[in-house]
Amino acid sequence: MVFRDDNVVIIEIGSLITRAIVGLAESMTPPQVRVPTKIGIKRKERGENQEGPPLAEYLFDAELEQAIESKDPNLEVIRPIVGGVIKDWDAIEIFWYLLFPDLGLL
Repeated sequence: MVFRDDNVVIIEIGSLITRAIVGLAESMTPPQVRVPTKIGIKRKERGENQEGPPLAEYLFDAELEQAIESKDPNLEVIRPIVGGVIKDWDAIEIFWYLLFPDLGLL
């Protein structure tokens, strides 16, 4: 199997900021993506004829910042990493899933 540079994704996750880049780059190359390490969950009630738990919409980066600024009452902001330790595995998985399209991977 041939090793290809574009098969590598480097993600540096911090409690406040996450930086990511596709491929192996020189040490001074800036990251492709630099975003706050947080996600927002906006819960929506189901219609009258639908049963089950509320629907959830996940917000990330610019959409999340807009929702925070508008003080949306249905918004819950989650910081999955606190003090360098992952505190919410479900939230960090959603964060990674939302991060990959910014890297052009999904």
